[in-house]
Amino acid sequence: MAIARLENGMWQARVSYRDGVRYRRRSKNFKRKTEAEHWETDMRAKINSGADFRNANITFADYFDRWVSIYKTDGVAKHTHDMYELTAQHLRHYFPAQKLIDIQKEDYQKFMNLFGNSHGIATSRKTNQQIRSAIQDALAENLIQRDFTFKVKITGSSPKPVDDKFLDLDDYAILRDYLIKHADFEHISSAMLLFQLETGTRFEEAAGMTWDHLDLKTGKVIIDRQWYPAANTFTKTKGNGQADGTITIPENYCRALKKFKEEAIEFFSDQKLDYAKLNPRGLVFFSKFRRIITNDSANRALSRICAKLEIKRVTTHAMRHTHASYLIQNGANLTYVQHRLRHKKLQTTINTYIHFVEKENGKSDKEAMKLLGKGFNN
Repeated sequence: MAIARLENGMWQARVSYRDGVRYRRRSKNFKRKTEAEHWETDMRAKINSGADFRNANITFADYFDRWVSIYKTDGVAKHTHDMYELTAQHLRHYFPAQKLIDIQKEDYQKFMNLFGNSHGIATSRKTNQQIRSAIQDALAENLIQRDFTFKVKITGSSPKPVDDKFLDLDDYAILRDYLIKHADFEHISSAMLLFQLETGTRFEEAAGMTWDHLDLKTGKVIIDRQWYPAANTFTKTKGNGQADGTITIPENYCRALKKFKEEAIEFFSDQKLDYAKLNPRGLVFFSKFRRIITNDSANRALSRICAKLEIKRVTTHAMRHTHASYLIQNGANLTYVQHRLRHKKLQTTINTYIHFVEKENGKSDKEAMKLLGKGFNN
């Protein structure tokens, strides 16, 4: 190991180490001698601790790409894999050529700060979790000596207020009445929104619903997959299939869906086309344009409807939240709501709808006080 001043005034630190049967040398130039000394000391510590320098030149972005291909591709839900690929894109953009071993905690914190400027806190937290998993593996492989993601400060915009995710009971009634009247084959967005509002399904689950998963005689709805538009196919439900379940819908809605299917068949029949052949998967919300509408399209349609009805503007996911809040505010048992939403844990249901749970507890408290107060003469 040595430190020497170059002709251009820079300071060069050099270290030699044994890589298997061969000796190798690494060097790095610095403006200040103290920086070169610190680097030399750090490299000595890495060599003494058995650091693996065979991948010393791998970039941060390349390492994460390789890690995703090995650990987050096979046996991982397509949606989950795509989320890791999106994180990889962010790393390639911010750290295009920086080597993994050169990344300092300060560098990573600056990245997370910048990321948080344009993303929500939940997204920032999830992105950091993904990166940290890869870095902990790099640490275990002796590629790096410190976890630069440790205790990083997560920033991001605050989540929407609880009330922004739901429609109140009055707006719910107005929207539901409108959707019931317009949920025909000509208005596929309204039909899908009504399905979400009546079942509490996520948009992707509604988009992936097929007629063979709907028993219109018994009202049973089987939810065990969702639509993945990028690949034009089905994938497992959220949590790699953990959101599977069977729920029921009322008889009146079953009749409405039966009529909706008849309208679809008639529409294509009038053009001398076979609905079943055009729609071999049997997708319920297969449109007259022979495709499934996107979440963006449904959100735009919902925004127009809300504006027309002069009610609060919400997204398609609000159909799921409003479905649950409507049931809770009308006395539905929380375990039943958990069942309909297919939450793995009851606590998830409670935490998500705590605002309405507390409101109902207040009503129950008043009723309980009336019961317990009976018999006193004072």
